[in-house]
Amino acid sequence: MFAEGEQLLEKLSGIQVNAKQIERLTHTYGQVWQETQAQQADAVKPKEGQLHYAMMDGGMVLTRKEGWKEMKLGRVFAASALLAASAQRNFIHQSQYVAHLGDHHTFLEKLSPQVDHLTNLVWIADGARWIWDWIEQYYPDSVQILDYYHVKERLCDFALEAFRDQALRKEWVGQQEELLLEDQAETVLASIALMSCSGKAKQLQKSICTYYQHNLKRMRYKTFRQKELLIGSGPMEAAHRHVIQHRLKRSGQRWTTQGAQQVANLRVAHSSGLWHTVRQLIST
Repeated sequence: MFAEGEQLLEKLSGIQVNAKQIERLTHTYGQVWQETQAQQADAVKPKEGQLHYAMMDGGMVLTRKEGWKEMKLGRVFAASALLAASAQRNFIHQSQYVAHLGDHHTFLEKLSPQVDHLTNLVWIADGARWIWDWIEQYYPDSVQILDYYHVKERLCDFALEAFRDQALRKEWVGQQEELLLEDQAETVLASIALMSCSGKAKQLQKSICTYYQHNLKRMRYKTFRQKELLIGSGPMEAAHRHVIQHRLKRSGQRWTTQGAQQVANLRVAHSSGLWHTVRQLIST
C-alpha cells in the first residue's frame, strides 16, 4: 500500500516521494494524532439532548510477533446522521471512531471522551461482559440494547444441534424470533431451559441460557422499536470492514503492533471527518 501511495502521488502531482518515506510519515503522524485524540471529542458539538448511538466490537489483525490480535473499534453517531439510502438500507453520514489494538481497558479509556458529554445515549453491542459491566458503572442512565442479530445467531446455532428435522427447526426458530420481537425473552429462555438435550446441544443450551439470562433487560426489542431505536449493530460491522479491514487485513499483511495502531489512528481520523486535524499537526 505504501508503494501504491508512491505511484499515486507521482501520477497525480508529479511529486516523487519513496514508499519508505511515506511509511515513516504515516507512523509518525499516526502516533502524534493518537496523543491528541482525546481533544478531538470537542470537534463536533452535539445539540443539547440529541440522541446518539454508541457501538463497539472487535476484529482480528495479524501481527508479526503476537500472531492474531484483536483490534477493538468504537463508533459513535447521532441518530440524526442516520439516513435512508433505500427501503432496506440506511446510510450514516457522520460518525466518530476510536480504535485500539490490545486490552479493553485502554480501549475504553480512548472511547470515554467521545461519549462522556452525551446525555441521551443508546448503546448497542454483543454480550461481552466487560462491555456491559463498564456501561453499567459509568453510564447507568443510558439505554442498553443487546444486538438482536447476535441473539438470533445464538438461537440458530442452538437449534441446529437440538433439532434434527429441518422443517421443525425452522418452525421453532421462527416462533422464538416472534416472541423475542414481542418482548417475551423470558418465555424464550424458559422454553430453551426446559428442553431435553444431550451432547453439543446440551453445552449450547447452557451457554445460551446464561447469555440470555444476563441480558434480559437489553432484549426488549418491541419496546425499543416502538421508540424507533435501532436494535442491531450492523453499522458497527460495516465500520470494521471500512475503517479497519480494508487497510489492515489485506492478503499477506503482517504488522508490528505499533505500526498497526498508527495506521488505524489515521484511518479513524479520516473516517471521522477529522483529517484537517492531521493536516494541522503536519503543518505545525
